[in-house]
Amino acid sequence: MKKFKIVIYLVLAISFQILLGYLTGKGQGGIGMLTFIVLIELDPNYSFTYLLQNNDDKKT
Repeated sequence: MKKFKIVIYLVLAISFQILLGYLTGKGQGGIGMLTFIVLIELDPNYSFTYLLQNNDDKKT
């Protein structure tokens, strides 16, 4: 189920990027990555901050 959630986030981010590019007529390369990172940060299971904190705990 966790992998499926990441795929959904990717599809949403890419769709938003394509839609924004279509509406503006310009390339919107960075907005897809930014949208994906924001979606991941909002989900407590995948937060990069949470992962980094846990990674530091395992090293010590």
